[in-house]
Amino acid sequence: MQIRGVVDRIEGDQVVILLTDEGIVVNWPRQFLPDINESDIVCFDVKMEVPASEVKKMSPKSLLERIAWHPDY
Repeated sequence: MQIRGVVDRIEGDQVVILLTDEGIVVNWPRQFLPDINESDIVCFDVKMEVPASEVKKMSPKSLLERIAWHPDY
């Protein structure tokens, strides 16, 4: 699933993204986005990577390793 939005404004280390005309707003950490500016259109690919039944079996350490941010992806 792809979700598109427009960068409404940048407030310090937060980017305010408008997702729909209905007023859904997302505050996203700037460090997780490429170099962006106000009015840029962004696209997020959203998928379920690991089902909850599998997550419940993971140790806290392996879970944290799995969700760690990797800027090379």
